[in-house]
Amino acid sequence: MCELLAISTADPVHLSISLARFARHGGEEGPHGHGWGLAWYEQGDCQLIREAAACAQSDMAHWLAGRHRPSSLFMGHIRHATQGEVALRNTQPFQREAGGANHLFAHNGDLNRFIFNTKRFPKGAYTPVGETDSEHAFCVLMARIAAVWQDGRPDPDVRLAVVADFAARLRQLGPANFIYSDGELLFVHSDRRRQADGEVSAPGLYWLEDACGDASGVEGLELEAHGPVNTTLIASVPLDQRDWVPLPEGEVLMFRRGQLLERCARLTLWHEAQSLLGD
Repeated sequence: MCELLAISTADPVHLSISLARFARHGGEEGPHGHGWGLAWYEQGDCQLIREAAACAQSDMAHWLAGRHRPSSLFMGHIRHATQGEVALRNTQPFQREAGGANHLFAHNGDLNRFIFNTKRFPKGAYTPVGETDSEHAFCVLMARIAAVWQDGRPDPDVRLAVVADFAARLRQLGPANFIYSDGELLFVHSDRRRQADGEVSAPGLYWLEDACGDASGVEGLELEAHGPVNTTLIASVPLDQRDWVPLPEGEVLMFRRGQLLERCARLTLWHEAQSLLGD
């Protein structure tokens, strides 16, 4: 399975990460995936580095392990290819622009063929570069995001409403864990994931809130700050022995600078409600 990682902090921190060690937490043995990506925001823009290669064998990934540029928002992805060839165009996180901001997205799961149906899931002006269901989903989200960003940066509750509705519709197509950011806010949607016993079930993501910003217990992950800093970590599986919180199926959480702003419980779509009434 693909592995997701998001880190949001109250103040900019330095991140040192070993992507190969991070991948092992998700059960990726051997070469550690079919590609990797790490992104972070700084000075009103984002830096995105991706490679369609196993992170354990990547000189670039080893270089990133010792990088020390400060940021308050990081996003990482380890790919296990299920759709599309192993190529840079199919490597996450994906990036698009809307409203003068760079938006990032990474997805874990498998969506059915309907995500490619533009009548059911219109993509507007956004065209996928690769072939993955994940990038098509991101273009669908960006078409919706662009509509509310055309008059400037919308209020957080408006952005949350768009993401929560998108998440509810995406879940109909298959497991749809994703992390998304517009540079200010981090949105997390937890769905289902293939568990150690082989079953596809919740939780799809885990959440750790740390008032001290101490990531020293996580193998391959180290945050460096000048003092205690509120930190939120989101990952596909717990990364250490601390009390990671399994997120409920279908819930969307919204963070800003390490703080939870709001959480939206699973939305029930109209046709789902009708089905339940019929039962």
